[in-house]
Amino acid sequence: MSTSGLAVLFGLTAAACLVSLRFPDTRLASVPLYLAAVGAAFACYFAALLILRLKDMKLRAAWIFVVAVAIQIAPLRGLPLLDNDAYRYHWDGKLLAAGVNPYQYAPGDHAVASMRDEYWGPIGYKGIRTIYPPLTEMLLAGTYVLDPRPARVMLLAVGFNLLSLLPLLLLLRSRGIEDKWLAVYAWNPLIASEFGAAGHLDAIAIFFLLSGLCAVDLKRQWGAGSMLALAVMGKTQMLLAAPLVLWRTGWRGALAFVAVGTVMLAPFFAAGVGNVFSGHMTYLQYWEQNTGIFAVLKYFAGDIGARTVVLALMLGLGVYLTFRPGDVALHVGVLMAALLLVGPTFFPWYSSWALPFASLFPTVTAPVATLLFLAPKLGLYSKALLVPSRVVEFGLMYLCGAVEYILWRRRLAPRVMASPAPRKVSLKDGDSGIETGGRTVGVVSQK
Repeated sequence: MSTSGLAVLFGLTAAACLVSLRFPDTRLASVPLYLAAVGAAFACYFAALLILRLKDMKLRAAWIFVVAVAIQIAPLRGLPLLDNDAYRYHWDGKLLAAGVNPYQYAPGDHAVASMRDEYWGPIGYKGIRTIYPPLTEMLLAGTYVLDPRPARVMLLAVGFNLLSLLPLLLLLRSRGIEDKWLAVYAWNPLIASEFGAAGHLDAIAIFFLLSGLCAVDLKRQWGAGSMLALAVMGKTQMLLAAPLVLWRTGWRGALAFVAVGTVMLAPFFAAGVGNVFSGHMTYLQYWEQNTGIFAVLKYFAGDIGARTVVLALMLGLGVYLTFRPGDVALHVGVLMAALLLVGPTFFPWYSSWALPFASLFPTVTAPVATLLFLAPKLGLYSKALLVPSRVVEFGLMYLCGAVEYILWRRRLAPRVMASPAPRKVSLKDGDSGIETGGRTVGVVSQK
């Protein structure tokens, strides 16, 4: 069997492992089976990635898509597994489909008590208005009209996740990167389980963010601004990437961004501006889950102090990357990864914000980290495992990142040492310049 065939076989075996997620119920007894199934899928995933790293190994995009479809649909369920966000998605879509503004009322409000159904009970945070932005709400309402069951949420998540592979493939090819690296994101078992088995809708924002980056590559300023606005309207955290993209699109991109965002938000302002952003403000002020660096900052500076430090760090990094020359896709990936590392909230499916960029800029740490992000599920099984699992999760992730960085520096050092020292050279017409690595840079005219 060829190496490409072997990689495909491992990918399909990973999909077979995830099929078992269709069968267990949503009780906590499912945690061991969930971890066993996804862990086995990860073993196959890593085996496939090892084959991809072979120098002469080639894998056609068509096969990557075939395996991706198998992996994504394998864990599809009628009801979410070990999570209740899909019930909130279902509720919001039901309200909007009935003509009720989802930003007006929280699920626990008596004004909407008549709309409660058998899926209302598992909804979390019933006293908080929705935190999901307008595009997500519109898609939930539209799909509710077609299918009023929560299963539509999982289908919506998987559909957008598969669609996101198209702009990601275009980004790979525009940078001269082999198609095979698309599998780093397309075949990841954590992403498949969080979208297919739990129905998290971050895939909506990922699709539009990657599409916006494609538009930047093609110098389509209007399209880049519009796609970025839709990304933010799909997931508010994508707003962090706005300055990096819009700085490269000029006034056209900024105008498109504002126009699309305004059109999307305007219909919901009837609930009151404060109500529209009420859930988001609660999230920003109080949400904390599965933190690493933030937990350390909170220990020394308190909750408000830690959130202030994180905000300052992210704004500073955003400004630096906005004005730094280089690949905007790399900069956006770095920014998303930084938010996950230092932010106060890190759910496993948030890894989908950064993992696509591991296909563009292959790294060992990112895929390994997604395996470690299974650790919080242990806290669902037993609260006694919550802290130890977090230590393992972040400790091993930081260790892997440090080792990879050290090895990268060691590989880079011989090339740097082999390069001749920069020297001043004289050019024709009396000009001078600096020669380094066989190239002349920094030409200074003497005229």
